[in-house]
Order: sequence, then C-alpha cells, then structure tokens
Amino acid sequence: MRITGWTGARGSSLQGQYNRRMRSPGMQVVLAAGVAAALVCASGSACRRRPFAGPVALVTQRTASGANPRVATLALGGETRAALVESASFLVDLPARPLLTFGIGLGWTGDGDAPGWYRLTVRADDHVLAERTLNPRALREWRDVSVPIEGGARRATLAFDLRFTDRDGRVLPLPPGLVLGVGDPVLHDLDAYGRYRSVLLVSIDTVRRDHVGAYGYARPTTPRFDALARAGLVFDDAVSPSSWTLPAHLSMLTGVDPGRHGGIDMRHGFNRSVPTVPALLRASGFATRAVTSHLYVSSVYGLDDGFEHLDFRQDRKATEVADRGMDVLDRVGDRPFFVFLHLYDPHWHYDPPDWARRLFETAYAGSVTGNWQDFSRRERGAVSDADLAHLLALYDGEIRYADTEVGRVLDHLAARGLDRSTLVVITSDHGEEFLDHGSWEHQKTLYEEVVRVPLAIRGAGLEPRRERAQVSTLDVAPTILAWAGVPVPASVTGRSLLGPLTEREAYGETDHTVDGTHKLFLRGGASRWKTILTLSADGKETRGEEWYDLSSDPAERKSVPPAPTVADPIRRRALERWRSDRGAGGAARPVCLSPEQRERLRALGYVSGGSDEGCRER
Repeated sequence: MRITGWTGARGSSLQGQYNRRMRSPGMQVVLAAGVAAALVCASGSACRRRPFAGPVALVTQRTASGANPRVATLALGGETRAALVESASFLVDLPARPLLTFGIGLGWTGDGDAPGWYRLTVRADDHVLAERTLNPRALREWRDVSVPIEGGARRATLAFDLRFTDRDGRVLPLPPGLVLGVGDPVLHDLDAYGRYRSVLLVSIDTVRRDHVGAYGYARPTTPRFDALARAGLVFDDAVSPSSWTLPAHLSMLTGVDPGRHGGIDMRHGFNRSVPTVPALLRASGFATRAVTSHLYVSSVYGLDDGFEHLDFRQDRKATEVADRGMDVLDRVGDRPFFVFLHLYDPHWHYDPPDWARRLFETAYAGSVTGNWQDFSRRERGAVSDADLAHLLALYDGEIRYADTEVGRVLDHLAARGLDRSTLVVITSDHGEEFLDHGSWEHQKTLYEEVVRVPLAIRGAGLEPRRERAQVSTLDVAPTILAWAGVPVPASVTGRSLLGPLTEREAYGETDHTVDGTHKLFLRGGASRWKTILTLSADGKETRGEEWYDLSSDPAERKSVPPAPTVADPIRRRALERWRSDRGAGGAARPVCLSPEQRERLRALGYVSGGSDEGCRER
C-alpha cells in the first residue's frame, strides 16, 4: 500500500496533472452496480440546465464550502488512484443523465491487520445514493461503485461521509497509519457514452470450436455467443497460433507468431520487440484496461504492456470478471476505450455452478471428478463412456457459465448505449482434448481439437455474414486497429477481418511439450491439407512429420505423406517461418516466478513450474 498526500506546491502540481489527465482522452474513471435517487431542482421550473463540461473529477474541485478537499494517492491491488481521504461535499451542476462513479479503498501502514470497519455513505442532497460497510482486513483491491442519479435535478450537493467505526457502527478515532479513501470520484454524462469508436475483446479460455452452438453443437453451451454471431461476422475456420494460454494471448494482442514475441514457455514472457494493440491504442488516446484470471495473462509475463491497468487475480470466476468488466466500462464509456476481458472457467479444473452442470447432466454414479490431478492420470482403458460423458458435461457447463457472464457484459454494454460504437470480439485462445488423440487437455499437441477456436465480431455498420475462409487469431490485432482507425505496424503478420478475405495458410506452434521438442503446424484450410512437424530441442533436426488431408480425414486419424513435390515446399515454408520468427524476435525475457507461483502452475497441470533462470539478481 502506497499513500502520498497532496499538500502545498507539490499538491497543486499533482492536482493540476490529475485535472489535465481527467479532461484528456487518457482520463480514468470508476464504477459498478447502481442505485437511483430522486432529486428536485431548487429553483423549480425556472431552473435551466447548463451545458455539462464533463466528466468532472471531484478530487480537482473545491468543496461546497470553497475549500480544497483533502486528497491523497492510494495504491491498492496494483492500481494507484487519487482519493478523497476525509468527508467532503461538492455543489455540482448535473447533466441530464448523470452517473457517479468511484472506488472504495484504504491505506494501512501499521503493524498487523487493519482494525475496525470502514463505513461510507454517499448522498445527493438529502437522498442516500450508496451505503457500504467494508472490512479493512479484506479490502485488498478497489471496490467500485456506480450510481446513476435520477430525478432530473440541475444541481445537487454530493456528499461523501467516511467513517471509521467498530462492528456495531460506533464512530471511533482514526488510528495512526490508517487512511480511508474514495478513489477517483467522477461525475459523468450518460448521453456521452457511445460517442466514440471503441473495442471490447473477450477471450474465453479453452473453448473447442465443436462445443459451440454457432458451429453446430447440439447442446446449449453458448446462446449468447450464438446470438452475437448471428448479428455479426462469424468465422467458420478460425485457428489459434498456439495450443496454450501464454503464446496464444500474446499473439492475439500483437498479431505476430509466438517465436517473434518470445512468450513460448513458462520461463519466458513477452520480449517487447513488437508493439501491442493496447500500447498503440493508448498512444492514440484510448483508455486501455484489462481484467484477467490467470498468471499467464498478467504483468508477470508482460501481458500488461500498453494497459493503463491490468486487473489480475488468479482463478477469479467469470462472475467477478464480468462484474469488474462492467465497472471498467462505466468508468471509461465517455471516451474511446479498449477493454480486454479474460475468462478462465472452461480450463481445467472442470467445476461449473450446479445450475450449469444440470443443463448437461442429471445423474452420474462414477468416481471421476473434474480435477486435473484425478482425470489426467487415467488412461483410455480406465475411462468408461459414462466417465467421459461426465467430464464433457462438466466442461460444457463451464462454457455455458462463462457464456452467460459474457452475456451480462453485453447487456450492460447495450444498456449504456455503448453497443452503437463498440466493436465486440469474442474468441478463445485454444481448445481442449478429451482423449481425441489419446491424451487430455491441451498445450502438448497441435491437433484440430486444440487449435480450432470460435471467433465472432459485431460492430455498427458491419453486415452479418458467415466467413468460410481460414483465419487466425493473429488477425484479431489488425482487425481492432483497423476499426479504431490506427495504422497497423509492419510487424503484424495477421490481416484485418473487416474486409473481403481470401484463403490463406495458418501457422502455429508449441514448445510446451512433454519431451522438450518443438512442434509446429502449417494448415491450408479446413478442407485442405495440414502438416505437424516435430523438431529437436535445438531446433536443428526434424524428428517427426504428420500429414493430414482434412477434407477426407478432419479428425486426423491417419497420417498420409503427400508426394515430395507437394510436401517439400510446405515443409520448407513451415520451417522457414519457425526459424525466421526466432531470428527477428530479439532477446528472450526470462520470467522470475515465486515459489508460490511455480507451485500453483504445477497444481494446475503444467508440465513444470518454471525455473529461476535469469533471476539471480532478484
């Protein structure tokens, strides 16, 4: 926890900087679930509404008494905000559709756990807008609140009452080392939401294409994705450039192959050799925010590059991702934004909510669970049809749960009017194997079940269509940049999906193998050919080749090498791409994991927990 006060000349400087930031395209604002209040204009029918010059950051305004509010910067959960640190009231002009957003947080520099309770009441004139009671010992990140102010008043006094109390609500003196805060309180005009072209990118981890309704799956796993696909562009043959989370997401955000961005194994993260989508958009005035739920999609591996803030917590459920995503949308909806949400739930362990599980399974008498340490140790002969059906039901339940939470975000986007200007992209980083080729999960192989993914986009002015040409999630980055009107850098391998498309080869790779080899694939398309090559650990020798005619063998059951005149140029293109990526990628960036982080990765089923390579100086 870092606490910095704003006092004297330094305080004036900080307030000036903050004021400029809040009134620029890069301003940050906060929010969550709203309550309404009826407000009455003090002057009745003679009251005229002034043009609203917002958003208004209250930390930069004088209080109702004409004084400067007491403000400090508080760092909580990796995010620093300017915060009111004592009770204050502000007389403000209101827009026609006002929305108040703020975060609740605190700073504690004393020994042990913070004592007491934090009680906050927010009023508009005599009407209570929000009341919260929080346990300081459990407040480890900003708790965002969003309050639409209804009633049509032109002016109001917004009052923030911060109290430190005992459990029963009796006010106590504030102990040394404890600071109560209201972070980034901002007044917005909801009529300004949806004025700017923006982007919402949603990645639902570990979703097989053939378990999605839009691609013909009979079970009701993805009604919200299917609806978006009908209203926008759905891509029949989308392929990921890797079969596991880290390289796939870095490729999604950079538009380059894994070998180029460097995040190819658990010991290495983003090498920062190419620009990322959030960095490019941020430089063009977009707010850039992310909410993620796995270590591989965090600052540890460089996924925070270009984001004003990446809000990461390991294994957070889809409901929390959706809640925090809606908070972010409320904070940034009156400016151009790029918001990235990562939902991890379909990834093992498979443990959907009961309501979602019951959609796909009503009875199972076996002993297999969705815990990776349980099912992954079972060979095919030890897994009955009922066991496999049970695991698939759990997996489908997780997909349905994530799809439902994404639907809540889409509903909120529409309720705020943001759908009229926001490009929505929904996809996955990779699929999942259920003994299709004799093994479980993903990462180790490059077969169709782990590299084909769902992909759909929707945006104002885009005519609905079903695209048959092969595409890659490498294309997500240039598509977003094209929508935003930001030039696509020369480093990008992908192409924009907003225009006409022709057939194009797709490439992918994984270094996350059980034997230390490298695997790569080149694919002509769903009705054409595919090759999977296995390279030695040093990459100098081709150890194995697999060749499939996907038109007659879409499940990749039998490898049939083509004639040398066909195979040789395909092999050469695949190997040249693998080697040229590594030659152009720049120095690798070692990742230094804590013992707890390494153990967590082992528990999740990754083949190793990383190492301390390059970390001696830490």
